[in-house]
This record gives sequence, structure tokens and C-alpha cells, in this order.
Amino acid sequence: MQISVDVHNYMETLVGQVLAQPEYIENFDHEQLADLACLALSQLRPVYIRHDIDFLSALPEKRLVTLKRYAAIAVEAAETMIVDDRRKNRKDEVPVVFSKQVFDDDIELEWFEKPLLQKEK
Repeated sequence: MQISVDVHNYMETLVGQVLAQPEYIENFDHEQLADLACLALSQLRPVYIRHDIDFLSALPEKRLVTLKRYAAIAVEAAETMIVDDRRKNRKDEVPVVFSKQVFDDDIELEWFEKPLLQKEK
């Protein structure tokens, strides 16, 4: 089994459908579309599935409409970040390099880093 082949996030499909619309293809280059996808997907809860047809056959139409609306809203929100990109007019192109990563193991995890199911002690 290969996760990237056998399992995928259905929200990627929905965000891709939004970004395939002429208003995005005609106004953004390939790099910006990739940034839009990343920013939009980061706002959405993933829906991992194996086969689209099986998922869609069991999904109520009302829920599909809701997921499509969420994808469109996430892309619109991401668009504001791309349009107002602070990186466009940078004068100093000096990369920042960290020589050693430091992780604080005592810091509390963010909500998205915590497992959904907790082990019982």
C-alpha cells in the first residue's frame, strides 16, 4: 500500500475544481495557484477517502454542497493572501538559515497537532 496512491484527501479535489475555474486560471500563474491550494487546504478539515465513487455514492447531496462551499470560501480567503503578498517588493533577498533547530518538548501542542483519539492511560 502507498498512502499517496491508495488514500487521498477529497478536499484536494474540491479545491482543485475551484482553482480550475477561469477566474483563477486567467489571473494567477502556476506558482500562485499552488500557493492558493496550500493556503486553502490548510483552512479545511481533511476528508480522507480511498475511492471517490464509493465516497460520493454514500455522501448526501446536501453534505457535498456544503463541502464545495467550504472549498470555495477557503480559496477566496487564500486569494486575499496571494493578492496582498508582502514578498513581491522585497529589497533584501537574504535567506535566513538556522544552523540548529531547537524544539521545546514541554510546549503544548497546537489543536491541529493533537491526535483526535487519545490513548487511555
